[in-house]
Amino acid sequence: MEKKIAILTGGGDVPPLNALIASAAETARAAGAKLIGFIKGWQGVLEEKFVELTEFPLNPEIGGTVLKSSRTGLGRMENGPEKALGVFAKLRLEGLIVVGGEDTLSNAFRLGGFRQVLIAKTIDNDVGKMDVRGNEKAAGFDPENVLNYFNLGFPTAAEKIASFVSLKEGLRTTAYSHERIIVVEAMGMHAGWLALAAGLGNPDFIIIPEFPLDYERFLDAVISAYERRRHLIIVAAEGAKWADGSFISAEDDEGPDYGHPRFGGAAEALKSRLKKDLADRFDTRNVNAVNPSYLYRAGASTPLDRVWADRLGRRAVEIMLGSGSETSLLTIQKRGAGFEVEECPLSGFASMAELHRFVDGRFYDPVSFGITEAGKNYLKEIAHEFILEGKYGLPD
Repeated sequence: MEKKIAILTGGGDVPPLNALIASAAETARAAGAKLIGFIKGWQGVLEEKFVELTEFPLNPEIGGTVLKSSRTGLGRMENGPEKALGVFAKLRLEGLIVVGGEDTLSNAFRLGGFRQVLIAKTIDNDVGKMDVRGNEKAAGFDPENVLNYFNLGFPTAAEKIASFVSLKEGLRTTAYSHERIIVVEAMGMHAGWLALAAGLGNPDFIIIPEFPLDYERFLDAVISAYERRRHLIIVAAEGAKWADGSFISAEDDEGPDYGHPRFGGAAEALKSRLKKDLADRFDTRNVNAVNPSYLYRAGASTPLDRVWADRLGRRAVEIMLGSGSETSLLTIQKRGAGFEVEECPLSGFASMAELHRFVDGRFYDPVSFGITEAGKNYLKEIAHEFILEGKYGLPD
């Protein structure tokens, strides 16, 4: 009897999703199996909306996901897990490939023994662990000790934000020309990896959620730096916080699915406060805010993202068609000079919260409000660094 497996994509989209779906479909077809894709993630499961992918024409070079996406939490739906299991039984599925961020993947823990392969994709880069055999606060950094070195979509987003803030490719040029202070917003609700990645483009300051902002000390640093350079680039994560722990900018619960605050506006809020507090020193009309927003997750993939999406899609189907029965997370591991796909059983974890990764003090310096050398060393395996060679002759 022909084996039938399924795949879904949930949460925010990232550029290499279609490459992963195409690879999974091709692998299933070559093995004589059927792959179906649920439309709009877990919402499609509950509504029994799907398409057969083994004969579906897919272009792996186009960004986004042909299967579309939603932010649907089974635990917040009445009898959600039971309904999902009923659909799987009705369709006689051997198992399910779940591609998403922490919220989408967390549904896997509500489905008992139903077999799943999870693949982390998020520009937040927050699914994994920086240290699997040691203390996260310890000095030093061992690349091979990282569980899931990067999440699909993060390399492309990291490359974009570094480019946006750099002198060679982006906002640094107009900041210098008009003596602007530009506050750039990075996605990242609770983890500051994307904002940290801006460090590869050499911004002047980075503000991330893990380290609440001492505003008065930051203001002094901004004044001192601007007096020397006459232009500044500041990167603020959307989930950045003030020293009292409150978000710089956040609205109430965004809906019934996962209950997160709605972020967006941290750069604008910080810009407004800086304008007010710097008004007695210089003309603050050139204190500006920029929010690239969905540009981080839009468009085509970088080669690194594209290659590993293809390999993850292939490996997920191979596991599904094998003889195992345990739900696992496919990870991208640093091994020597390259990366490898490895399977991590989830039997040792109680929830996805145990696989939520934050930026720690090895990678970010709250005194200088910037990335450390260890942070750059981690990120340079993932994205290109835009080096300020000789500062391009510009005065400090």
